[in-house]
Amino acid sequence: MFHCILYHKGVTVGFASCLSFVFLTIPAAIAAKLLYGVSLADSDWLHGSAESLLTVTNLVTVIAFRQALKAKEENAPVMPESATSYAPMTWLLVGLTALAGVTALVPALMTPEVHTPYLGGFMDLPPEFVTWGNPEPENALTV
Repeated sequence: MFHCILYHKGVTVGFASCLSFVFLTIPAAIAAKLLYGVSLADSDWLHGSAESLLTVTNLVTVIAFRQALKAKEENAPVMPESATSYAPMTWLLVGLTALAGVTALVPALMTPEVHTPYLGGFMDLPPEFVTWGNPEPENALTV
């Protein structure tokens, strides 16, 4: 029934989505250098937005693999739609990438500084939890 899970079209979309992470991270790195004179890793809000694209890639790949493995384990007579069509995982990828784009666009419209926290610090750990009472270094990323 399944010769190889890698022929699963949803898995192909998941791995191909890694290219979207690469292609969309390049402009973020250029923006960090031109706007702030730092590398992408030193610009908290740009780095967080770029890394959210990697999370999207991982999520799409894992969901596609899970569907393929579940169908194989259950000896399903019919493969899931994502195994035979690129559309389901492509739409998931487009939706999640759009959401990640919003997380970059909203701060960009608010004239952020180099260390503006990603998502405004939503879900950040308290500083004393991370620093154990020591001051955070000047070049540290926010947590």
